[in-house]
Amino acid sequence: MALRYMLLVMLLLCMFDGVTMIHTYIVIIGGTGDLARKYLWGSALQLFVQHYNENCTFSFYAGARVTQDTGHKALGHILENVQCGARDQKCEKLRPTFIENTKYVMLKTDEHYKELCDQYGSGTKTDENIQQIFYLSVPSSAYQSVSKNIHTNCRRDFISTTRVVLEKPFGHDKHSAEVQAAVIGQYFNDNEVRRVDHYLAKSVSKQILSFRSVNRDNVESLLSNEFVDRVEIVMKEQIGVKGRIDFYDQTGVIRDVMQNHLTELLALVAMELPMNMSAENIEQYKLRLLSQVTPVNKDAILTGQYMEYIKEAREEVKNTSQSMLTPTFSAVLLNINSARWRRVPFILTSGKHMDERSSHIRILFREREFCVSGCVDGNSTFTKYPRQLVFQIGHGHVPSAGILVSRSLFKPKWPPGMNELPMTSKDSRIHGQSPGDFYYAVPTNDIPAYTTVVSDLYNDVRETFVSANRMLALWDIRDNVLQDTQSGAPRLYKKYEAENLHFVAEGMKLKYLSEDLISHFVQQEESRSQHVIIPHTFRNRTLVCKSTQKLLSDLALYIYACALTAVNNRGDFHLALSGGRTPVVLFKEIVSNYPMFPSEQTHIWQVDERCASHDSEHSNFLSILSNLVNFVHIPYFNIHPMPVDFAGKICDPENRGDNLYEKLINQNVPLGIFDLILLGLGTDGHTASLFPGVKQIEDSIKFVSLISKKDNSNIDRMTLLPPLINKAREVTVLVTGVEKFDILHKISSINSVTTEFPITLISPVSGNLSWFIDLEAWTGYS
Repeated sequence: MALRYMLLVMLLLCMFDGVTMIHTYIVIIGGTGDLARKYLWGSALQLFVQHYNENCTFSFYAGARVTQDTGHKALGHILENVQCGARDQKCEKLRPTFIENTKYVMLKTDEHYKELCDQYGSGTKTDENIQQIFYLSVPSSAYQSVSKNIHTNCRRDFISTTRVVLEKPFGHDKHSAEVQAAVIGQYFNDNEVRRVDHYLAKSVSKQILSFRSVNRDNVESLLSNEFVDRVEIVMKEQIGVKGRIDFYDQTGVIRDVMQNHLTELLALVAMELPMNMSAENIEQYKLRLLSQVTPVNKDAILTGQYMEYIKEAREEVKNTSQSMLTPTFSAVLLNINSARWRRVPFILTSGKHMDERSSHIRILFREREFCVSGCVDGNSTFTKYPRQLVFQIGHGHVPSAGILVSRSLFKPKWPPGMNELPMTSKDSRIHGQSPGDFYYAVPTNDIPAYTTVVSDLYNDVRETFVSANRMLALWDIRDNVLQDTQSGAPRLYKKYEAENLHFVAEGMKLKYLSEDLISHFVQQEESRSQHVIIPHTFRNRTLVCKSTQKLLSDLALYIYACALTAVNNRGDFHLALSGGRTPVVLFKEIVSNYPMFPSEQTHIWQVDERCASHDSEHSNFLSILSNLVNFVHIPYFNIHPMPVDFAGKICDPENRGDNLYEKLINQNVPLGIFDLILLGLGTDGHTASLFPGVKQIEDSIKFVSLISKKDNSNIDRMTLLPPLINKAREVTVLVTGVEKFDILHKISSINSVTTEFPITLISPVSGNLSWFIDLEAWTGYS
């Protein structure tokens, strides 16, 4: 309190001539970076215009590690684009003075900081109070060295106040947050540190507690588990994270906005409302509320990732293994263990590349009135449903950020700084209601968030910033499940079309409405064609039967899902592919629709190969190379063709190529267990190059073998044998074409294993076998 009183006195002194003057040094470290360019320098100009006079003066410095000439030019370009608002004559008049008082300084070494801070004393007047603000717009990894340099070189007796401003992330988890706080605490006490959460500085966020206060009699009795059905806190963005992949791989959406911004908003609507609205009381009430939030259960969190993310990652980072697990969408269900809120679900959602740009808090109330007569119109004058209170923080379908109250709820009073407006919108529904069903008010001045951040920083408005204790309390809520969200593949969704992310809250759990990528295929849907009912299984194994194009599309997605599972669980995906015409179409489906396929962790193997050179039209490997490998980024050493061609000798028994391939598999495929093997089916019942009558197919010891010519091509083969195929985790048999109807009919009635139809020998020991059969093959009709 003493510090704030002193600062208030200093600011009042600025209003009178002939009294002690105050001069403020503001140093933006990272002052030519993206944050400074977009937000900080424009906010600094507004601060200057608001407070500058002959008794309140400023010096601004942009600090960075580049040379003086380079930094001076960069700052000049930035300041050229920092403009005043339309018809702001005061700003236009003061802007040249602001630019004159803004300089670039190179801040790379300890000596550079000393040179900067030595300038303070050179122009200091005896009747002048000096305060200094250091805004650290740099990666958090640099906080320790920068803090040490400031402490060592810029602590001067004549400086009355020092503040250091930090941008998130405030740690990667609670432990790293504690370490960061301890590092900063070596040089600055908590009163000198300001941690920015710019969502607390948004105009509507600033009004939440004021709105609750002026409507205390109505609102506070409604905000409880007796009346509230649920609370939704949402931040949806249409932009992605292209250009920021490395940062996002380290944070993800949960650390980026949910652990801080959205949970801070939760505290504003859920905390008890103190009678004395002092900064100290508000801080204590927020801390009490956060301590009552039950740590997140892993069943109460969902994650997703937009489909272009991996493609973007490949353009920006060398290793994309972490990128595959990075969530760009998440939904979290929080429970507050207090008498007021117990059993009320607080659902936080945030995502990139969503269908709209919107951030809001939506409190939905239960319907307690019952209509007996004339109730056809659910939105009649008797009752308005849903009843809700909405704090529209930004964007969305409303004309401007503001506060919306259902007219059937109560008639609100508006706090100072809010103006009521009639709700007009091109949309017929706003949060499920007609626009005319709301009382609606907007901030008188919708000030940009960072303009408020810089102003509150100067005026020592503490509520805009996050204390060390509150930062650690925020981590307590999610710290226990962060590792869980990093070990499972997020659900994929299309840009701007994320319908498959719809979810439901069941008790204190969240569940996607649609099935995940793999179980979608394990549970086969019933479909009808030619008046024939297609069963769930074929030969007691999973059956997927659809039109050819849909079948190939589903199989491509199935392979992609298996790839994600394999990479997430074991680090690599070992895929063995058969030859033939149909896989060519499948390869094109994968290449066209799954640019995010984890190709860098994929190993390509062959199920079988003709004894022909790899540039021959008969080569299965040439088909795989031409239609798949050449279009995806599979490392060269992850491609394993069968060794049928040695120095011009094709399948020479003396070369023992089959033994060599078997050895290669044993060395590279853990336990010799492939993640997925793709097979086909011939009209004679053969699969791979296992033909009826071939003696090698009965070999129970070998994994790979050469076989003599057994088909019309009159070409010998190399093939995997059943003992190896049956070790696989997933085996899929792709069957297409009307000509396969007869063989399917024959093997459908054979329950035993017979070499007459080699496909019957395929029966994974502990893995899954799935039949992907098109309608032509199933029905015999083209």
